[in-house]
Amino acid sequence: TKNMYTISIIIPTYNESENIIKLLDKIKENLSSNVFTEIIIVDDNSPDGTSRVAQNYIDSDVRSNRKSANFEEKQYSIKIITRKIKNGLIPALLEGVKSSHGDYVLIMDADFSHPPEMIPKIIEKLLHNSNSIVIASRYTKDGSIVGWPFKRRLISKAAAVIAKFGLNVHNVTDPMSGFFALPRTILQNLKIDTKGYKILLEILVKSKDIPIFEIPYTFMDRKSGKSKMGSSVIFDYISSVWQLYRYGRNHQKK
Repeated sequence: TKNMYTISIIIPTYNESENIIKLLDKIKENLSSNVFTEIIIVDDNSPDGTSRVAQNYIDSDVRSNRKSANFEEKQYSIKIITRKIKNGLIPALLEGVKSSHGDYVLIMDADFSHPPEMIPKIIEKLLHNSNSIVIASRYTKDGSIVGWPFKRRLISKAAAVIAKFGLNVHNVTDPMSGFFALPRTILQNLKIDTKGYKILLEILVKSKDIPIFEIPYTFMDRKSGKSKMGSSVIFDYISSVWQLYRYGRNHQKK
């Protein structure tokens, strides 16, 4: 049977070999029954062998599916893109989107800070509101963050405030979320050109009239692997905010 929709889940990775297998297992447990799910891992040539671990998983997944007696049409596919150069999160995501085929695109992290159990809720909301952006939010009512030190919370809150007032993103509590879904067509119509690590912020600034829904979730700080948050990430954020601010000013003049 032909599925109605395809969802492409794009997962950027760098040194996530400790998490990737558990994550793929969890995503498979949380597949929506009425959609086909295309899972695309975009690995930035991780020195810890994330690509190899993921590829071995994919190969054995294919083998076990061939062997299964009640061979049904699979509800998902998994593939990995290994990039030779590490040049930032947004280019990695865009490469994943470019090689995907879904009607809808869902973006999430590989470190379990974004619970895979949320995927069906996000997709359901999106299918009911097909031309919208659905964001998993840490800051909306009932959303929360577990395991972050005060300084990290402060930086994150400050970033959200800057986005709200500096970039006029008012109807969103968590414009810095890395966990969201939207129709492919929205992405195709945008020119994404900041170097920051939060593609959602740029999407929100450049697609003003699209309805937005936020779903609360609990962000869990990573248990394995190392956080990517460093001074370069903060600097990238500030420079991309400045770039988006200038974009907004130029478009007001027109």
